[in-house]
Amino acid sequence: VRCMRGRHLARAFARVMTMSTMSTVSLNATGGRSSVAALQAARRGSLLGPGFPPNCFRAPESSSRRAPCSLVTRAASGSAKSKKAQAYVCTECGYDANQWYGQCPGCKAWDSMKVMRGVSEPSTASSGKSSGGGAGARAVARIAESSAIEEASSIGIGRKSGRVKSGWVAEANPPRALRDVLGGKAKGSTMPRMRLSQELGKEIERVLGGGVVPGGMTLVGGDPGVGKSTILLQLAGLLGKGDSNSETDEDGAAGGAAVGVLYASGEESVEQVAGRAERMGIDPDGVFLYSATRLENILEAVSRLKPAALVVDSIQTVFLEDATGSPGSVSQVRECATALLHAAKTTGMPVFIVGHVTKSGDIAGPRVLEHIVDVVLYLEGDADRAVRILRGHKNRYGSTDEVGVFQMSDEGMKPVASPSALFLGERVLSPDVSAAPTVTVQGSRPFMLEVQALTNERADAGDSNPQAPPIRTSVGLRFERMQLLLAVLAKYVVGRSVLKNDVFINIVGGMKLDDPSTDVAVALAIASSFVEKPLPPDMCFFGEVGLGGELRPVMQSERRIAEAATMGFRRVLLPEAGSDESTEKAAKKNGVELVRCKTMADALQAALDVRPTRYAAKSQPNGSWPSKFPRKKKSGGE
Repeated sequence: VRCMRGRHLARAFARVMTMSTMSTVSLNATGGRSSVAALQAARRGSLLGPGFPPNCFRAPESSSRRAPCSLVTRAASGSAKSKKAQAYVCTECGYDANQWYGQCPGCKAWDSMKVMRGVSEPSTASSGKSSGGGAGARAVARIAESSAIEEASSIGIGRKSGRVKSGWVAEANPPRALRDVLGGKAKGSTMPRMRLSQELGKEIERVLGGGVVPGGMTLVGGDPGVGKSTILLQLAGLLGKGDSNSETDEDGAAGGAAVGVLYASGEESVEQVAGRAERMGIDPDGVFLYSATRLENILEAVSRLKPAALVVDSIQTVFLEDATGSPGSVSQVRECATALLHAAKTTGMPVFIVGHVTKSGDIAGPRVLEHIVDVVLYLEGDADRAVRILRGHKNRYGSTDEVGVFQMSDEGMKPVASPSALFLGERVLSPDVSAAPTVTVQGSRPFMLEVQALTNERADAGDSNPQAPPIRTSVGLRFERMQLLLAVLAKYVVGRSVLKNDVFINIVGGMKLDDPSTDVAVALAIASSFVEKPLPPDMCFFGEVGLGGELRPVMQSERRIAEAATMGFRRVLLPEAGSDESTEKAAKKNGVELVRCKTMADALQAALDVRPTRYAAKSQPNGSWPSKFPRKKKSGGE
C-alpha cells in the first residue's frame, strides 16, 4: 500500500513539474538543456518507483537561483517594451494612458480613447541635453541654436533677454510684485496692443477686445467655406501695411524692427493664395506667402524674415518630425500648437491659426488645443447667406460677448455698419406672416432681429392608425428654449391644443439667439400663428418669460428702446417690472410708447387682443392674474 501511494505521489509531482518546466524556459536554457529534454526527464522520473528521488527534478546548482531573477527581469522588460510600443490618447482632451478606457478619465468623454502605435521617446536636442517641453519645445530650441540671432538663446525677434531653450520662461525670473509690474502706467496701458486700420479692422478689434495683443495666439474656427482663410488674409494685409497704431512697452515687444506678415498655408500653393489676394484687392506690400507643411521650415522662415505676425492655415495640415502620428492627429496638433505658442511668447509676435471643425461644430483635434491658445474665435454663417458672424468663445484679453457682423462678397469680408438694417431689410409685412421683431444686445451693441413662427395642426390619422407626434423645428433658437415657451403657452395662455400642432421657428438672417430677452417675441410669434392673427407692424417686443407665465426684466432697456426707435418702431412691449424712470425718459426722448405687461396673458391681449382660453384662466388660483382677466361666473345653480 505504501509503495502504491508513493508511486501515485511521484506521478502527481511529475505532472506538476512538467507544467512548471513548460512555463519556465529560461530555467532549462541556463542549465544547458532544452524544454523537450526537461519534459522527457520529468516523465522518466515519474516512473522510477516509490519515493521522491530529488536528483531527477533538481535544477543545476549554478542556475537554480538565477533563473527566477532572470525570468522576472525578462518579463519586466517585455512589459516595458509593450508599453512603449503603443499608448491610448483621448481625441477630445489629449489625455494619454497605457490602457484603453471606455470613458476618458480626463474629460469624461465616451469612446474617445484611440490607440497611438509606435510611441517612443523622441531624440533630444542637438546639444545632447534634454530640453523638456515635448517635440514643440525641442523644435523651437533647434531653430534657436541654428539661427544667427543675438545671444542665440531663442528665436527672439526684437528680444535681447536670455531665455531657456525649452520654453518662454527666463532663466532668472524672480517673482515681482503686482504694484511694480503696474508701475506708474495708466490704466489699460500695461497690455500693449496693435491697432488695426479701416472699417474691417475696427470690426475685428471689437471682437478681440481692443486690438491684437503682441505674443498672443488666436485660433479661428468655422465650417468649411465660411471664410476663415479669407478674413485672415485680409487681416494679414492690414497688419502688413505698417500704418497701424502699435502701442509699445518698455521692452519693445509690440514694435521694433519687425515688419510684414508671414502667411504660411499648408492647404494652398503660393500662386493660389496670391490669386485670392489679388481678387480681394489686398495690398501686396508687407505680406509674405509661404507654402509648407513641415513646421520646422515655417519656424526657420520666421527666424529669417522676423515678421510682425504669423498666420498658419491650418493647424491640421502642419507636422513636426519629432512628434508621432500623421498631420492632424492628436499628438501632432498638440505639439505643433505648443511649438507655435513657444514662438509667440519668445518673440512677442502674434500668431493666428486656422482650425477645422467637426460635424458637431467643435474644433477638430484635442480639446487641449483650445486651452493652449489665448483667443478662440468662431466664424458662423450659412452657405446660402452672405452674412457672417465672428463670435468670441474665449478671450484672455477681453470680453467674449462682442460679435462682429460681416457680409461676404467678391472682394472679401465687408463689415456691416448697421446690423439691424441688414436683418430687417427684407421684412415682409403681411397678415399671413407671424413675425415678431425683437431687440437683442451682443456685448456693447444692440441690434434688431425678426422671429418668424408657423404652427400647423396635425391631421387626424383615424382610429386604426395612431397619430404621429408633432414636429418641432427651430433654426437659430435653442430647441430646449422653444419647448419651454410652448409649455408656458399651453398652460397659461392659449391652452393645451397648441401642443398638438407642428411648430416651426426661424430667426431671419441666420443669427443665433442665446439672449433670454427674446422670449416674449418668440412666444407671441407662436401665439400669432396659432390664433391666426397678425402682430402690430409698429411694435417690437423684448422680455424674459418665466415658468409661471410672468415677464421678467432685462438689462439695458434704454439702449433697446433707442435702437427700436432708430428702426422706426413707435411702440415697445416690455416687462412692467423692469420699467423705471430711466426707461421712461428714454421712451420720451425717442418718441416711443411703452406697453408694460406683467404676464404673457397681458402681452397676448395687448399685442393680439385675444383673451386666454378657459383652461388657462381657470388654472390661475384665486384670480392671481390682473383684473382684466376676471374669472367667468358659474351659470345656473352651480
